[in-house]
Amino acid sequence: MVDEESRKREDCLESIVKSLEVVKQKLEQLQINTGGEKEEPREHPHGKIECRVRCTIISLGLIDTIKQEFWAEIYLSVTWIDNDLKGQNVGDVDWSKYWDPQLYFVNAVHVDHKEQWHTITEKTADSTIVKLSIRMRANFKSIMKLHSFPFDYQELTIKLMSDWKVGKLRFVRDRDTQDYIRSDTFTDSEWTLRKHVLAKPLEEKREQTGARSEFPHYHISFHVERYYAPYLLNIILVMFVISCLGFTSFAIPIEQVEARFGVNVALLLTAVAYKFVVNAKLPTVPYLTLMDKYVLWILILHALMVIQNAVCLPLASFVTRSTTIVDHVCAAVLGGLVLLVNGVFLVIALKKTRRTDKHLTELENKYETRRPRENSNKVSRKQQTEPSHSYNRLLHSAAERDVEEGKACSVS
Repeated sequence: MVDEESRKREDCLESIVKSLEVVKQKLEQLQINTGGEKEEPREHPHGKIECRVRCTIISLGLIDTIKQEFWAEIYLSVTWIDNDLKGQNVGDVDWSKYWDPQLYFVNAVHVDHKEQWHTITEKTADSTIVKLSIRMRANFKSIMKLHSFPFDYQELTIKLMSDWKVGKLRFVRDRDTQDYIRSDTFTDSEWTLRKHVLAKPLEEKREQTGARSEFPHYHISFHVERYYAPYLLNIILVMFVISCLGFTSFAIPIEQVEARFGVNVALLLTAVAYKFVVNAKLPTVPYLTLMDKYVLWILILHALMVIQNAVCLPLASFVTRSTTIVDHVCAAVLGGLVLLVNGVFLVIALKKTRRTDKHLTELENKYETRRPRENSNKVSRKQQTEPSHSYNRLLHSAAERDVEEGKACSVS
């Protein structure tokens, strides 16, 4: 009896310890997501700070339309000027005592790994450029628009935000170093990755968010296009074949209504089963996708065939003595509707794919035009013999070295 009570006590303690471990892991994850407990941010003595941002998408995958999430590994660098660090070495700096951009990722829902470090990339007699580097692997939330499913494309966005108000900090895109995404590490076979990254700063409006203050945002977006061939072969083609098989019931004499009912009802139930297959691939959305509309029209056509089986004999006796003529007319009308529905679907699908390809090609061309002319920048800087401490020139020289560092980081 004593042994049983002690065993129960031990089991209870073990379960409590396991629960505490789970709580500890959740708290650690929460600390990673929120950046830990933050002291009151230290204001910069020189007013509004301009932070230049560049990003490398090292790896991308696990795009989940059900949860509306995607997984990514990224490298992000933010550079700014801080005159308070004049004459100091990186190893001697206590970064908690100096200005920090107070960054966090708004739509990161689960962080697998995150590390960040500071470096001093440029020092002159008057100015010092500081770089904050962040490397992380995380799941990000992204609202996916599925109206054109399965001929859709998705804009996946990583949202960066600062705790500083709009009047204290401003994000800008690093125009000397191009953001880029690695296509060789893309791991989701359902999608095709487009090779461009679109980054832009945003300033939220209180009218839209309802917040008391306005904070600067920075969005890093890239696009993936769905590989629709499996849906055409496994769902669209099968539904078309099922709709065509419904006309085999017209080979059965019109007097055998039960036999016709058996064929059409079986095909109708098969079409309904495929409707559930489609729904399993989609999140719950308050609208009909293109695939939903097609499947619903096929169900309606099968329902019309079942109705035709029920009313053909009474209709023939009311209109004419020849039931065969009425049956043939009904078959012709239903056949025309099947061809019309499938033809309209194919035309819409073709237009959507062409429009998608045109839009994404335009974005890729826009991305290519933003490529930095590094060689010309190097030549122009070599020609500058006089020392200059302007903010833009300092950041340009620092960003040039960031290119090689970002490549090395992505390869690792």
